[in-house]
Amino acid sequence: MKKLLAVGVVALGAPGLLTMRGTRTAVAAPQAPSRELAPLQLIQKIPVPGVAGRIDHFTAFPKRRLLIFAALGNNSMEIVNTFQAKVVQSIKGLDEPQGVLYVPGLDKIFVANAGNGTVKVYDGKTYALRKSIELGAESDTDNLRWDEDSKRVFVGIVGGIAMIDAETETHVGKDLKGSGGHSESFQLEKKGSRIFVNVPDDGSVVNVIDRKTGELTKWGLNGVKANYPMALDEDDHRLFVVTRRPPFLIVLDTDTGKEVARVPVGGSCDDVYYDAERKRIYALGGEGFISVVQQNDPDHYTLSANIPSAVGVRTGIFYGTSLYVGVPASGLEPAQIWNYAVPE
Repeated sequence: MKKLLAVGVVALGAPGLLTMRGTRTAVAAPQAPSRELAPLQLIQKIPVPGVAGRIDHFTAFPKRRLLIFAALGNNSMEIVNTFQAKVVQSIKGLDEPQGVLYVPGLDKIFVANAGNGTVKVYDGKTYALRKSIELGAESDTDNLRWDEDSKRVFVGIVGGIAMIDAETETHVGKDLKGSGGHSESFQLEKKGSRIFVNVPDDGSVVNVIDRKTGELTKWGLNGVKANYPMALDEDDHRLFVVTRRPPFLIVLDTDTGKEVARVPVGGSCDDVYYDAERKRIYALGGEGFISVVQQNDPDHYTLSANIPSAVGVRTGIFYGTSLYVGVPASGLEPAQIWNYAVPE
């Protein structure tokens, strides 16, 4: 417990100190009010040897204590057992993997390869390749999302969203058309039929696509640009979009598309997560810290802490009481997975 408290003091008092040997010093974080105990505590570092370059998106199978991530710069998919704290499988020979998705009911792993426009499907137990689904060389496949009701995997592509039948492993239906440009992070409504899609290439807008009718609506972001990560609080009708120019968390009302709040956060963010239990948003900024924003109520938000990470840490996954982030290799240090726990 003393160790956790010590890390908490460092996290709030000196952004940029908690970095790996060989990393660049993190840039100064936006100022946040000090708190006695940081909302995230670094408790574990797992080495991922042999992985070079950028680390992209994550998925997880908590029952087996597995983290799976796309090692974009390494052209591989890495599977890490968090209990054993080691890599248990490395699948090489991919082509710019960006999005990964584990579907527990079918025990399959889907991997989006931007380089050749394919989604590869792997067996969740043996990790053997089951199928390679062609979506087109220019599709720039990226983020993946699972819809339990339709048993479909939704894939972000250039110009919209493609769909894959997860049981038959086939590209199905007519692609849902967006306004143009590459689809970045997107979120599916569970209680409705809409998909919210970040499209930074099309004037930095949010596409709202009805997956039943195909109807498209565009929401502007009031002058901020480069909207990549996104999270959804469906119960409170709030959409969280993080921009890079300048770096803000933008909160939109999903009933109207209007902005209700904006909070300065860390720059170069590529993943954001909403912690519904604690009413918090975690924005992973590549400048070297994780911004924690408190949702006081659906219309009011406060930056509560900037937790030091390392330069280049911009992707990860949150579930339960842990935020796992990918730390790229730097200097003599190998790539790593860092586990930040939420104090109870």
